[in-house]
Amino acid sequence: MEQYQTLIGVVLEKLEQTYKEMRFNYDGLSSILQQHTEEEKQTVPELITIAELRNGYAEFLRAMEARYPGLRSEN
Repeated sequence: MEQYQTLIGVVLEKLEQTYKEMRFNYDGLSSILQQHTEEEKQTVPELITIAELRNGYAEFLRAMEARYPGLRSEN
C-alpha cells in the first residue's frame, strides 16, 4: 500500500520531533531542580510542581523509548 508510505514517514518524523522537544523540556526541568536543596524540592510548591512535571515527562519518554527504540539512539 504505497499510498501510505508518505503518511507513515510524516508521522515518524513528527514523533521524533516530539521526542526531542519532550527531552529538551525534561532536561530543562531537571536543571532547575538541580539548583535547589532536597528540602526546598520537598517544601516549595512550585518546585514540587516542577518535579511532578519532570516525572511525567520521564514516564512519557520511557514509554516512547520502549515502543520506538530508534528514537533514543538518534538523540
